[in-house]
Amino acid sequence: MPPPDSTAVGTPLDTPLDAPAHDVGTQGSPRDAEECWTRVQEALRARIVPEQFDTWFLQARLLVVDEPETGLEVSLAVLNTYTCDWISKYYSPAVESAVHSVLGQKCRVRITVDPEATVPPAPAPRESRPPLDSGPSAGAPPALAPGAGLLWNSDVVLNHKYTFENFVVGPCNRFAHAAAVGSGERPGKNYNPFFLHGRVGVGKTHLLQALCFSILERDPSARILYLSCETFVNHFISALENGDLDGFRTKYRNVDVLVVDDIHILANKERTQEEFFHTFNTLYQAGKQLVLSSDSPPKDIPTLQERLVSRFRWGMVTEIEPPCYETRMAIVKRKSRDQGRELPDTVAQLIAEQIDQNVRELEGAVTRLLGFSSLTGKPLTLELAREALGDLLQANHGAPTMDDIISAVTSKYGVKLSELQSKRRTKSITHPRQVAMFLARRITRHSLEEVGGFFGGRDHSTVIYAVDRVSKAVRSDPEVRKQVEGLLGRLGAPSDGRL
Repeated sequence: MPPPDSTAVGTPLDTPLDAPAHDVGTQGSPRDAEECWTRVQEALRARIVPEQFDTWFLQARLLVVDEPETGLEVSLAVLNTYTCDWISKYYSPAVESAVHSVLGQKCRVRITVDPEATVPPAPAPRESRPPLDSGPSAGAPPALAPGAGLLWNSDVVLNHKYTFENFVVGPCNRFAHAAAVGSGERPGKNYNPFFLHGRVGVGKTHLLQALCFSILERDPSARILYLSCETFVNHFISALENGDLDGFRTKYRNVDVLVVDDIHILANKERTQEEFFHTFNTLYQAGKQLVLSSDSPPKDIPTLQERLVSRFRWGMVTEIEPPCYETRMAIVKRKSRDQGRELPDTVAQLIAEQIDQNVRELEGAVTRLLGFSSLTGKPLTLELAREALGDLLQANHGAPTMDDIISAVTSKYGVKLSELQSKRRTKSITHPRQVAMFLARRITRHSLEEVGGFFGGRDHSTVIYAVDRVSKAVRSDPEVRKQVEGLLGRLGAPSDGRL
């Protein structure tokens, strides 16, 4: 989703409602703003489902309510640009309607990124926090209030479905699962830091949240700060601008567990890396647990300081790989049972065979199929599955994508994506990398720059060299020609004599 031109978005409301106006004053005092935001939140809850409200609005705050020359203006502060973009794109009408119903007059709603302005009322003292296992069923996951157990500036809300009990374990994720369980059992002692890496949609978020649940079940008063690396960067920039580095450091270094998602965003940010280095050291030396996730291992994150790479590797670095067929089948079966219906084996096999890289897509396909069956009243058959999931199945089995190429090459040569994207230049890595670049140029529409960027940020000249080298090899070396033709055939793009 492309970001908007600015981090502030707003649309004037044209149709006044009959609700009484709320006298917020022209100075935007904290008391008026807080009272107004409480009423707007109540109005929002009536307009959107609870899960959406908890995800996007629980941590937003009313920043200012004033009356500029253009009329009444309301400004909401959110933690990061992603939240700003998402609310602006999908929830602007609901926000505008809620604000208008409270204020009862024409106004403009602006959404701004201001991490430090999103401070809610002070949390309850640690000793007064309610236990997390006080739900109606002792065997059920703890019935937490949204965000309970996490510090206010965490930019996620724990999903009760993301527990270790609900995680389907298979050969591709068994080691990562065991390491996450170990980290949750003895935080700060077993594996510290715990560094989890893997491509999008393979279960990293599930394991990270399950780890948090595991810690909170043992110690409900544990102070867990769970946020994206983007939020850490935004908080640091805001602290620099406001001259409040002491407050920033107090916030990040006074926790029991620090969970940072997408730590690879630190690439090319030298000053932020410096600050994170000292935050890491402070927490580590105090015996606090650090949990990090990334799309690649520490050594392959571009421009990451060597001392950070070294520290990230002090504890446990583990990869979670795309699920194998058996694991995908188990996920499909589990997801359908959780929704109250069992998929026939033939239908489950179709989904597991054709959606083979992304667990989220796999689960989404099950939900979509079951919903389609319920709405139409038709039985769960192969024909219905193809009808309901036609576009999704075609998307996964249409023209070969870069992911298809990588999957074929890594399987053929026994290498990992992280190795293809690394700076290693051994023959066992460079040859598969060059073949992958050759195939990408041969059967996709990606430019030289796009292909090079995918393989660790290499420039176009490197891609040209790789394509030329493989082209010459297939003409002079029968073994290389056989390899490339086999890969093209596997990808559904036969050589047709053009090699």
